[in-house]
Amino acid sequence: MAIPILVVDDEPNFLALMTSALGKRGFDVNTAANRADALKLLESELFDFALIDLKLGPSDGIELLSEIKRRQPRLLAIMVTGYPTDESRAEAQEIGASAYLSKPVGLHELFQTFQNVLTHR
Repeated sequence: MAIPILVVDDEPNFLALMTSALGKRGFDVNTAANRADALKLLESELFDFALIDLKLGPSDGIELLSEIKRRQPRLLAIMVTGYPTDESRAEAQEIGASAYLSKPVGLHELFQTFQNVLTHR
């Protein structure tokens, strides 16, 4: 059975790469390019994982993470960003992110992070 994951990023190339790479690893990938689309998917789907970009155009991945955790508290979330800061890392972890990765994210690093998150669940 495929593992359901929500990938939220405003970069179409990143979404395409994640859809392909995660799909090959047994994930059932749903993507959203913005906060509104992600929240719409959360109304009708249950996810085990979310991979969320910190910067989502005019909105903020931290706000989205907070809303996701309110709706699906058991969901495991990984934040990714091209603009890492200690402050955003701490805020993401406080809200419930299981991991925080800097872009560009290597696929090996990403899959290792998924494994670590599942192991320490």
